[in-house]
Amino acid sequence: MADEIRDAFAVAWPDGPASDPVEPDKSTIRSIGPVIDKKIANTAADLQMQINEVELIAEAASAGLVQKGTWTALAAIVGTTNGQAGRVAGPDAGTHTDPVVGGTVANEGEYAWSTSPAGWQRVGDLLVSKVAQVAASFHDNLGFVGMQLQTDGSLRQNPPERSFEIGDTRSSAELLAVQDEFGFKALSLTATEFRAPGVSGGEDEGFNSGFDASPLIGGHLVAFDGAETHLYTRNILPARSDISRVRASLYSEAATDGSRPTYSRLGDDELVVDLTKCGGTVYLQTRLDEVNPDIRHQATMSVVTPPVAPGSLNTARVLMIGDSITNRQMAARMNAAAAAKGYTLTFVGTLNGAGIGQISSDVTGPLGEGREGWEFGDFTYAVTDRVSIVTPGDEATYLASDKATKQTKNPFLRVAAGGDDPSVVRNGNVFDFDFYLDRFTLADPHVVFIGLGTNDIRDLNSPDLGPAITDGLTIMCGQIQAARPGTKIVIWFPPVSRSSDRDTVWSEYVEVLSRQIKFVREQADVDIRLLPTWAMASQEVGFALDTGSTSDLGIQTASLSDTVHLSSFNIARVSEVLAAAAAAVAQGAL
Repeated sequence: MADEIRDAFAVAWPDGPASDPVEPDKSTIRSIGPVIDKKIANTAADLQMQINEVELIAEAASAGLVQKGTWTALAAIVGTTNGQAGRVAGPDAGTHTDPVVGGTVANEGEYAWSTSPAGWQRVGDLLVSKVAQVAASFHDNLGFVGMQLQTDGSLRQNPPERSFEIGDTRSSAELLAVQDEFGFKALSLTATEFRAPGVSGGEDEGFNSGFDASPLIGGHLVAFDGAETHLYTRNILPARSDISRVRASLYSEAATDGSRPTYSRLGDDELVVDLTKCGGTVYLQTRLDEVNPDIRHQATMSVVTPPVAPGSLNTARVLMIGDSITNRQMAARMNAAAAAKGYTLTFVGTLNGAGIGQISSDVTGPLGEGREGWEFGDFTYAVTDRVSIVTPGDEATYLASDKATKQTKNPFLRVAAGGDDPSVVRNGNVFDFDFYLDRFTLADPHVVFIGLGTNDIRDLNSPDLGPAITDGLTIMCGQIQAARPGTKIVIWFPPVSRSSDRDTVWSEYVEVLSRQIKFVREQADVDIRLLPTWAMASQEVGFALDTGSTSDLGIQTASLSDTVHLSSFNIARVSEVLAAAAAAVAQGAL
């Protein structure tokens, strides 16, 4: 009954004449208490039963709808949770015997999984035949549809590449959040409002504040005068995705004397920039697209644009220290790019890199120290399983060796002596730049390029990776500066392919890039520069493909054959930046 408590009070205090009101006994009044207790207990039991039912429904829903075109296809699937939703969308005009409750039922329809007896029980006719394909849509005040709730329960984003799931919320104030795999929220429900990017009234409450939009970039942007510079926003985000979440703006202030106007570029992927229109300082701002519009992340960078075909200050000696990405044509293409702009680069080192268009074992490229598979620790001897020293007195034998033999020898190392600073000694050896130059009678370089870190990611994991990067930079830069004060040191890192292979370890790339940016900032040394080359070349093209298959229309479909090494497109792009940096050193501008 719905009115038990009211009726109990009516019995205790029935209506009567105003001159002679009923005065019930205490025992009559006390009888109301058990009625109230029973009502509360029954209500609690009913509520708990409803909660249990909701939990079962939610558990079943979390397993996901299994939708198939035919009953045969659905029957072949084993459900994961009792009550999990299923659907035969058809066309399938046949019938079958219900495996759970028996009887002949139509194949098309809505189903629920039963664990005992096991099978898909038909629970109703096909819902999609009764309602529109889209159950609900979310749009802004201009009518732009950002998301649609389909009748099968899925959320579809516009553009369609994005997928979301109902997951744990990032705030105790939220009752529900719909977010993608990187934690970017599309929808959120609080106790007082429905929230979404661009249409929420709660931006000031930190909607999506947990998504990191701060850019991984810093240092110097360098390009030859008049050359296009490309900055790729998605190359510099802590989370990798094809989805546009972050708006990036690069801008330069106007000259105070009016000789140069303001300049800016805006985009969510590729910014094509003319650095010659910028001042000596540019700013790159990023923000979450349509979320927290008041919050910006700003990086400050310096700009250098060496002239083309200068009449003087057009020569530089260069030492390239790096791994396979340096060895594989980088110095050769860098040399060609500099020559085309009127600069003469002289490369020093003990190991020839590959020439343009040649394989890694080729020796027709410029001299340097681009060594296949090496990481920072191989140069400093923090890692001992890959290389050995060139024993003093064996210099001529080493230089006469073939490339494969040289690859296993470290020409920078010498055995530690009693007077060495312990901070630079690794496993009884020292990275000695002065020793290296003198023993091989090499001319002092004007600039040393260090392009390392990729193989550290291959061999090391957190918490060892970050400290190894900092340790390698500290030793190598410190020893170069101690041996030849005033030598410019340029640190760079290659672009990284957009691939499942590299995406898996992207957090480790973030660690390496963060360490390099922090190291240069903390040194605050005019002779140590950082080039954000990882942001200046594409993550989409410039990586080799397998043969794959070719359609009759001539379209090749293939996977990446190498997700790490750059192909000719990106080698040329990066080498142009490195050539411009060498030219800037020749000009005394870097």
